[in-house]
Amino acid sequence: MAYDHKVILTDIDGVVFDWHTQFVNWMEMQGYKSTGMKHHDADIHLEFGIDYQEAVVKKEEFNTNMISSTLEPYGEADIWINKLYEEDYRFIGLTSFSDKPIAQYYRYLNLEDYFPTDCFASMIFLSPGETKREVLEQFSATNLIYIEDRILNVNSALRLGLKPILMSHEYNIHFKREPVFVANDWKQIYNYIKNQ
Repeated sequence: MAYDHKVILTDIDGVVFDWHTQFVNWMEMQGYKSTGMKHHDADIHLEFGIDYQEAVVKKEEFNTNMISSTLEPYGEADIWINKLYEEDYRFIGLTSFSDKPIAQYYRYLNLEDYFPTDCFASMIFLSPGETKREVLEQFSATNLIYIEDRILNVNSALRLGLKPILMSHEYNIHFKREPVFVANDWKQIYNYIKNQ
């Protein structure tokens, strides 16, 4: 694959945007109670002590609501992604946010609040819970950087010849695997990228 710019693959929720905080607040406004034990969005039912299917419905309801276009940047993403953009990097977003057109529209609105329109050269939307392995296969052996917060997808990326970076959270802090770089924020990711 040939690109006009330097390309970085990235997940969005838990990496570029803080989906979790906004979703928890939204759920609590509806009377749900978080256990306080943070989980990846794929396992959010555990955090609320609800059935998996009920969580799927609530996530879809949230992601197709305009509130999902108001997510805050995660880990100073707005500062460091824009700095990389100025240095000729472009991003391809891979997200299991939703495959519904209205949710995708809200995602684009949210991105445009913080980043130039062409910063995210393209977005690949999957249905919630859908594995990213098949999408990552099209980038196999490219050695592209891929930023993700879900261990399953980091391991897939590594096996496919990508350079995964794990965005650290309470739910994945135990993960340590060479040569995966683990970052706490986008400043660390920026420095890692610049030292490649």
